[in-house]
Amino acid sequence: MALPVTVLLQTWVLWKDKGKAAALLTSAAEMWKAQGIRQVCAAAYSVAEGRIRTVFFRLWGSRHRDGSLHIAFCPTGGLGDYIISARLLEEIRTICPMKVTVFCEKPTYGKAVYGMGEDVRVSGYENFERERWGCDLALYVEHFVHIKNADRKRLKMLSPELYRRVHLIRRHWKRLYVETGEQCYRERVQFERCRTLGLNRWTELRMGGAFQMADQKVRIPMQESYGAMWNRRGMGSKRYITVNYGTDRMRRRGRQVKLWPKTYYERLIRECRKDIPGSAFIQIGDAQAERIAGADLYLLGENLELIKWVLRGAFCHIDCEGGLVHLATQLGTKCIVVFGPTPVHMYAYPQNRNLQSGQCQNCMGLHKDWAYHCFRGEEEAACMRAVTWDMVFRELRRLVAADDPEDKGKAQEDETVSPGYMEI
Repeated sequence: MALPVTVLLQTWVLWKDKGKAAALLTSAAEMWKAQGIRQVCAAAYSVAEGRIRTVFFRLWGSRHRDGSLHIAFCPTGGLGDYIISARLLEEIRTICPMKVTVFCEKPTYGKAVYGMGEDVRVSGYENFERERWGCDLALYVEHFVHIKNADRKRLKMLSPELYRRVHLIRRHWKRLYVETGEQCYRERVQFERCRTLGLNRWTELRMGGAFQMADQKVRIPMQESYGAMWNRRGMGSKRYITVNYGTDRMRRRGRQVKLWPKTYYERLIRECRKDIPGSAFIQIGDAQAERIAGADLYLLGENLELIKWVLRGAFCHIDCEGGLVHLATQLGTKCIVVFGPTPVHMYAYPQNRNLQSGQCQNCMGLHKDWAYHCFRGEEEAACMRAVTWDMVFRELRRLVAADDPEDKGKAQEDETVSPGYMEI
């Protein structure tokens, strides 16, 4: 008798679990590797507390009883992902009056992108599981929009339209989502689905028509005091180009594969001194970034509010695909972007100069450690080495020529040269 009961119980647990335990364990292992055991313990405590609160909120509903919806919004990833998710939040906020708490693993990025206002506040990611059950709707945003919990009664009463969209996602979830515990493989399959459907990193968040994601434009809040601070440096009247040798820190140690070689940056700057006189180079990025020799100014580890103004006034930004490219593009600055492991069809902006190798690229998600180890086993990835300094130089000269008619002759000379790379 005990054996059949045990089998039935295990079958029921597995059916109810649907891979959630495996996904949690995988997520915990990734967090441990990237941030350490303390962060794992803090997250586990928050999840446990949230589960306890679940019981109470399911019995009595959300804690808010005013006339506005209260939304818990949790974007994942780095600066670029926050910017993309902000477009989704902007669309959601047009549906009805609401108060939003944005839960960010990187609060500095969160405040820089989502701002701080009467109806929007930014909180730490560790508070999401603890607080989401007290909200009318909780959304967790990655390459998919997860409905973590929803007070259907209040949603239907206060915003029938938002209720309809939430219901649409839940009804079609099995068709929209990629069911696998490994994040890298889930993303890889999603990228290929998007390629087939003609979607990109922005439009994949339409979630089968629940949202529009009509464009790639986000309002970036700017603090005037930092604008005045930058103007006092006297760079406003000069033509300067920003460069970045760094990426978002996905773990405590290691250098990501998608970095464009530092020697290429340095050679580019040297050649620009000869052929494009009068242009200054400013290196921006993380405080721990290696300095690029030849730059005129180093703004490493500076407040992101200041960097916004620096990017806004730049003639051009040169970088690998990453958060500062997204930020610069939103601020109206042209970018020359070197793509390697990340797929162009997902992350490229049409107004930028997007360059990639014609032989090797787009390996994101092929294996678990794709961000830090080349799939071919090369110490310096071939996809990044193949886009050489002179290819970027030609693109920069074309931008200068478009801005300065006197330089058009030099740019036209390059038109007859076979590039050896793909410009998207």
